[in-house]
Amino acid sequence: MVSAEGLRRNDRKTHNLLHYTEFERPIFAQIFDDSPEALFDAAKIVEDLGFDGIDVNLGCPAKKVVSKGAGAALLRDVPKAVEAVESVAKAVRIPVSAKMRSGWSEGDESALEIIEALNPMDLAFVTLHPRSREMMFRGKADWRLISRAVEMAKMPVVGNGDILSASDAMNMVSQTSCAAVMIGRGSMGNPWIFRDISSALAGTTAPPRPSNSQIVRACREYVEELVDHFGAYTGSNLAKKHIVWFTSGLPMAKSLRIEVFNATSAKETLDAIDAYRVFIEQNYENSVNLTKAVKCL
Repeated sequence: MVSAEGLRRNDRKTHNLLHYTEFERPIFAQIFDDSPEALFDAAKIVEDLGFDGIDVNLGCPAKKVVSKGAGAALLRDVPKAVEAVESVAKAVRIPVSAKMRSGWSEGDESALEIIEALNPMDLAFVTLHPRSREMMFRGKADWRLISRAVEMAKMPVVGNGDILSASDAMNMVSQTSCAAVMIGRGSMGNPWIFRDISSALAGTTAPPRPSNSQIVRACREYVEELVDHFGAYTGSNLAKKHIVWFTSGLPMAKSLRIEVFNATSAKETLDAIDAYRVFIEQNYENSVNLTKAVKCL
């Protein structure tokens, strides 16, 4: 998700966000702005960078995005939202999609109006997260709106919201008849959710849930990749929230988090994870302090 205006101004940090590898294909870039002109120019840049498609953001609830009239703020102006998507569709030959929330406030169903207006554009798909902007991530996503979108849309509808497991994904598909599901917060610290959902949709048995030790090892590998990609300082700072997500529900995870948030270098962060892995693998009692596990290295 990148700023269209940042792209057209050739902002280095914005362009850095569009780094990808061939392993990640097929890959879409998601762009946001309130200016159809900026979106048009940014879409051409994205296409030139070799992306497989472009997604137009009509749903981001973040204050810094909506304060500029972009993201979910466009849900308050249906014609402008439609114009934003149309400008991108006219700019490129690669597939274009749009992701949106249900509306700005509770009871607002402007997303359905937008989807109906987008029908003539031959979009690749639309994604609906049936929460209002004011709800942020509170409450429960209203999957009934996805069902209604499926009934009226001429393009595939992707469902999003409250999918935390393979069974949630299967329930959404069966209840709404959506063409696909999009996973957001459900993947935080749980990259195995994609494997599990794919198996469920294919009617095959998913591999067993990873052990606590495997989870910690995957966490360490991910932190290493963050450090390699972003550098020691930024990578280790970004890693903190991911470590919290990976270790949610694991024994004595609070001790690890204290060590990680007090770490002053990437090495200290990785050493803390290694110490915690030793604790997990040797099955210490919950009363044992993490410091004792460190001494076992």
